[in-house]
Amino acid sequence: MVREREHISMERENTDGSKTPLTMPNHPKIKASTLRTICTQAGISRDDFLKAYEKT
Repeated sequence: MVREREHISMERENTDGSKTPLTMPNHPKIKASTLRTICTQAGISRDDFLKAYEKT
């Protein structure tokens, strides 16, 4: 995690060593379209995202 305020900024380290910035709202509810965009940017499935989210 890079920063946390009204949005959470993170960086994903890719297998080739490059980094991809990820930004998501820091709200109790996230719209479905926003969740789809986050998952696409992160390269993970919706189910994997929700499993990881529920652990926090």
